[in-house]
Amino acid sequence: MTGPPPTDVGLYSIGIRGIEMEDLLAFATTHQVPFLHLRGGPRGFDLARRDTSTLDEWARCSHASVPITLVTADLELVDFARPDTQAYRQATAALDRLGHAAAVLGARAVRLLARRVVDQPLWADVAVPNLVARYGLITLVELHDPEWFTANTTASTVAHLDRAPWLALLIDTAQVHHAWLRSDNPASLARNVSALVPHTRAVHVSDSGDGLTGTGHRVVAQAFANLDAGDAVEIAFEWTGADRSPQSCLTRYHHAVAWWRSNPEGNR
Repeated sequence: MTGPPPTDVGLYSIGIRGIEMEDLLAFATTHQVPFLHLRGGPRGFDLARRDTSTLDEWARCSHASVPITLVTADLELVDFARPDTQAYRQATAALDRLGHAAAVLGARAVRLLARRVVDQPLWADVAVPNLVARYGLITLVELHDPEWFTANTTASTVAHLDRAPWLALLIDTAQVHHAWLRSDNPASLARNVSALVPHTRAVHVSDSGDGLTGTGHRVVAQAFANLDAGDAVEIAFEWTGADRSPQSCLTRYHHAVAWWRSNPEGNR
């Protein structure tokens, strides 16, 4: 997954409610958004249930306008623990359907959620299918719980990712800021985030309505400050505020782009 130049900032479609695919692509084209991350689950574009002709048409529109580089799923990482269970079989089938749709659209990655921490013993039972082999897609895991950014959990996460090269991370600045607010050792948090950088393939600069002034946001910006054009990390803006109109999202997007590019550590 080769990323765009590190100063390019894409847009995650969650920031605009009720928009059709063709309108989303036209919006991104008009406002020179370089790429899109697409909400692919049932609360988004529900890609796994779309017929082939619809996916093909969307792919043609995307290829002629703005690339869709990442698709998000509502599946949880823990759904892929314990392969002998029905929950695992259902999650694997759902991920395969989404992987097929993402590949048709030309994406390079799919994202799983990780709201619950997977500790060292449970990592041994996690078996996320290798979508690189089947669809050419890397699978990203988005870390939510603040416990993910503690020293012991970071170490076990890195150890597992070292053994599963088809897996990588999506780091969300709002999740890191939440962890910073809960942390009793901010310096350790920054070190732990930095330790995750080599395994990260996407960053969401995430604004829920409070802006990007929190320390956790800056921790992420500083950790990823030295990206260059050869690094396979995509930066995209995630807007989850109350007003998800196109204009509100666009305004916040421009603020986020300016914030990322003006990070005092560079991001160049």
